[in-house]
Amino acid sequence: MSFEIIEISKTEKQAKFNVSEKEVSNGFIEVAKLYQKDADEKGFRKGKVPLNIIESKYSKQILEELKSRLINLYVRKLSIENNLNVVRTSKLKDQGISKSSDFKFEINVEIIPEFKLKDYKKISIEKEVFKLTKKEITEAKSNVMNNFATTEEVPKRKKIKKGDFADINFSGFIETKEIEKLKRQNAIVEIGNGSLIPEIENEILNAEKNKEVEFFVTYPKDFPIEDAASKKVKCLLKINKILKKVTPIINQEFLEKIGFKTEDDFDKRISEDLNTSLEQKSQSSLRKNLFDELIDQNEFDFPQSFVDDEKIRLKQDYKNKMAQQGIKVEDLDDKTLKVIDDSAFRNVKIALIFAEISKLENIIAEDKEVGEYLAAFASSQKVPVDKVLKYYKDNNLLNDVKVKLTDEKVIQFLISSAKIKEVKPKEEKKKPKKDKS
Repeated sequence: MSFEIIEISKTEKQAKFNVSEKEVSNGFIEVAKLYQKDADEKGFRKGKVPLNIIESKYSKQILEELKSRLINLYVRKLSIENNLNVVRTSKLKDQGISKSSDFKFEINVEIIPEFKLKDYKKISIEKEVFKLTKKEITEAKSNVMNNFATTEEVPKRKKIKKGDFADINFSGFIETKEIEKLKRQNAIVEIGNGSLIPEIENEILNAEKNKEVEFFVTYPKDFPIEDAASKKVKCLLKINKILKKVTPIINQEFLEKIGFKTEDDFDKRISEDLNTSLEQKSQSSLRKNLFDELIDQNEFDFPQSFVDDEKIRLKQDYKNKMAQQGIKVEDLDDKTLKVIDDSAFRNVKIALIFAEISKLENIIAEDKEVGEYLAAFASSQKVPVDKVLKYYKDNNLLNDVKVKLTDEKVIQFLISSAKIKEVKPKEEKKKPKKDKS
């Protein structure tokens, strides 16, 4: 076998192979003998069918199997002999294979070139530290109270105000055909919280109770009800009731209802929850700064296809998340695409850096840790662990879990050895100083 390598880029090469007739012929016999072992032809014992009959009957299948074997074999040899970290092959070309002639083929191989990381131990990074304020505690208490708020009718008022709730009937038509999925009877909507299409909210604010109004609205193109998206719709609206929000007061009855003995206990729980949230925010800033530093410090080439694949994954994730919110997205806007492009590049680069550190430091998630992770997940979802394990095995997801846990161990290793400087949050630094004059 002889081969020639042509460099396309630092991460892609074209390899041209010439496998000799002798190698092809010997390989053909080897594959034919494998077929012979399982052959069950009439008049012969299983495995004892003459080789010439096997070759005659299964020649096409044998040659296809041989071609696949030779390509895989010599790409591996190319990788070993030239110390290439081959991650993908593409653009295979060959002129066919025959057992009585040389087999020539060419193939592109994508590689990750060897790279040396900058010193990643004792790396200097900043950690934003967030301090809980009385204002945040007050706002959190207010949010809890709002969650327990009720509504009561305001019978004397004819007009809606922002902050009110409205009991409405609503229907939409394109010409004379009603859009069934738009129809609402006695729907409760809040006015002024941004949940309604602005034109519809304006009509509600201008309408009088018990009087049906007619108007037209052009629905946005990403509206989740396809029959209305991008369409000019004739709308009929009637306000049945005007309601106001009634927020409960903090008294003993309310405290017992939500599981507290005293208001101090209530405040303590809110403070604990907020501090936990702020610490998570702080840890998130630390991780982001760690990733930024590793990415900025280390320049190396890697296949563009990795980034392209990650972009596809991120786009699909975004569409799925929007679909869960009832929003169907076909085309992504430029701003979202820019975020996805940047994220894909960062995700791939940091993953390769983590993989290299994992190799250098011999950091790897053990099978026991994978099992514990899946057991915890099963418990959180309240499903049997063997069912979760089967799902991950059947969908070839166990290695993904192992990589995820290994990456987390690498992150903890890096943080434990890093030089961490605690700083004020960036948004606090940006706040203008008060004028004391």
